[in-house]
Amino acid sequence: MKISLIQLNPTVGAVEENAALITRLAREAAAAGAEVVVFPELALCGYPPDDLVLYPRFMDAVMAAVEELERELPPEALVILGAPWHDNETVFNSALLFSGGRRVGSAHKMRLAHYGIFDERRLFKPGRQPCVHTHKGVRLAIHIGEDTWDIRGTTFFGLPGHCDVLINLAAAPFRRGGAERRLEMVREAATSLHVPVLLADQVGGQDELVFDGIGLAVNADGTLAARSTPFQEGILTIELTEGKGGWQAALGEVADPAGELEEVYEALKVGLRDYVNKNGFPGVLVALSGGIDSALVAAIAVDALGRERVRGITLPSAITSEETLADALELARRLEIPCVKVPIAPAVDALAAMVRLADGQTRWGEPVPGNMMEENLAARVRGVMVMALSNRYGHMVVTTGNKSEMATGYVTLYGDMAGGFALLKDVPKTLVFALSRWRNERGEVIPPSTIARPPSAELKPGQLDTDSLPPYDILDPIIEQYIEQQARVQDILSGDAEADVVRRVIRMVDRSEYKRQQSAPGVRITPKAFGRDRRMPITNGFGG
Repeated sequence: MKISLIQLNPTVGAVEENAALITRLAREAAAAGAEVVVFPELALCGYPPDDLVLYPRFMDAVMAAVEELERELPPEALVILGAPWHDNETVFNSALLFSGGRRVGSAHKMRLAHYGIFDERRLFKPGRQPCVHTHKGVRLAIHIGEDTWDIRGTTFFGLPGHCDVLINLAAAPFRRGGAERRLEMVREAATSLHVPVLLADQVGGQDELVFDGIGLAVNADGTLAARSTPFQEGILTIELTEGKGGWQAALGEVADPAGELEEVYEALKVGLRDYVNKNGFPGVLVALSGGIDSALVAAIAVDALGRERVRGITLPSAITSEETLADALELARRLEIPCVKVPIAPAVDALAAMVRLADGQTRWGEPVPGNMMEENLAARVRGVMVMALSNRYGHMVVTTGNKSEMATGYVTLYGDMAGGFALLKDVPKTLVFALSRWRNERGEVIPPSTIARPPSAELKPGQLDTDSLPPYDILDPIIEQYIEQQARVQDILSGDAEADVVRRVIRMVDRSEYKRQQSAPGVRITPKAFGRDRRMPITNGFGG
């Protein structure tokens, strides 16, 4: 038996367009000899649909598309398709089975995801038992997503000895190292059930989430029989044969796994590409400062969209160094993107004069000590300028702040945070450096001086990031422990960092929630990103 796993890139909510794509790919697979065609979890509506499934008009569109698919899908094949299913005022996360011009069965997800970015229990009702569908004499057990991850759970009741193959419809969001963990869980299910396990996964970007789309086939002995190329749409066809020991997947295409830095770079590319394309932007605008963050953002944008869809602007102030300005222009030259140069000193001076005019009329208090207002004026003028050009030409602004800065609040509201997509929002600064070096090894586009220069916001003369933050090789591990691992403060204090540094970083993180909740979405690459993953109160009196 030939089973084709489809690595599909749907658009959430675009039910008619997704149905047309599903029909085309199902016909293509069937024409190539596939007897079973498997699409990912909720492929018809895209994953995650969030509250769309709670709206009757949306579910009406889904049900109409299902009726159309009954007529349009290849009748000679069994097509297994992820879709929300409405039954007696109840919505399920389902796998719908089509064959012979009609719907012949369904399976409902039993182990609804309700952690981290997932919120399925408030949207769907769980299924009660596994589905086993016999097609051409082969007993196909059908799981959806997390159903397969707990071999001792109720989702496996009744399956041992009563199925020949387990098929999983997945939509597994990318995170660093997640592909290897997913393979191990599939392998554990295969060796426990003593049958091959096949997994079809969604690919592409959806807001903060990226899906690597790695299709898998693992035999009962745990051997990997097939694996699709990550981050690519396509069809992975598995040849199953029956022997004395049961059914087995023949050795087929086994794509190499992406390296640690490569998978992150690809995830960032796909996330940006699909956010731009699915939302209809003609291209992107990046403010090039001459620093490493904007350099990496611009390089990824060119790799994701092509140089013809990327625009640069550099906005030097009175204190911008010749070196950083030269690097910004050199980066644009290397990437072959247009870059306009607009000095901002006149605007900064004019706004500073307006503030002084207000100061002369203010009677309610004394100015806050320091030069924070003056420093942030430059950042906010830049924010106004990039958004003005975005309004003028339609290109989306990609912000350049990284996770280290977002965590500690080392960003300016309505300044460098202004934009439509925060590409590096979940990328710590140390990883920014590693990704920049990795990209340059494949063709040097980022000026080496940009990577070598100590990071600086250049909002005041001689400024360095280390004036306000610990060195990034100390800061980033603290952030990882506190945010991603949710470690106790005393556990972090037991590490290598000095106690006063740890406590200062934690205070900065806690006090900056109001900034993060006003930030643009950005690609999630870690186990706990800012946004869907981490929901913290802004007004928060807890100091532990």
